[in-house]
Amino acid sequence: QNTNKPSQPVHTNTNNNVNSNWTKQNGVFITGGSINLRTGASTNSKVIALLPTNTEIKYDAYRTTGQYTWLRQPRANGQYGYLVGRNNGNAWGTFKVGSAKATTPVVHQNVQKPVATTTNNNATWTKQNGTFITGGAINLRTGASTKSPIIETLPINTVIKYDAYYRAGKYVWLRQPRANGQYGYLVGRLNNQAWGTYR
Repeated sequence: QNTNKPSQPVHTNTNNNVNSNWTKQNGVFITGGSINLRTGASTNSKVIALLPTNTEIKYDAYRTTGQYTWLRQPRANGQYGYLVGRNNGNAWGTFKVGSAKATTPVVHQNVQKPVATTTNNNATWTKQNGTFITGGAINLRTGASTKSPIIETLPINTVIKYDAYYRAGKYVWLRQPRANGQYGYLVGRLNNQAWGTYR
């Protein structure tokens, strides 16, 4: 499972509007659907990753361009990721109290269809509600197995809320509740080495 090993994401700076005319604001945004994280504040910019529903993003500035309000996420090595927080004034997720205009109703953007679950999902899981922050790019899968289909690759510093964990050989798997009673599964430890930070 080579792609699951923590690594630094690759960034390509596009766009001349990346860091101009931004309003400084430290806040937290929780995605209300699957939203693209991009290299620039434009729908033409390269997609870094597809953020799943309920991903918690810390941003340091926002900017409104046309119909979109973009959020700027600080990332490794002084780079930034950019995602749409609003479209025509409607939020694409939830702004935590203290963040930009937290009272706007949530509008979901192209919520992913549930993916059929596969391997080891009915195994003996230990219930534990916790938060895991990825230390590198980690695959989110339909089952607790490296052979299970990949739902998406979570970028570094993605905040995941899990409700249970499961030990299988050298792996410790985390179970993430998703929409419609479905789950996503990701490796939290390999050979007792954490692939991120537990909070």
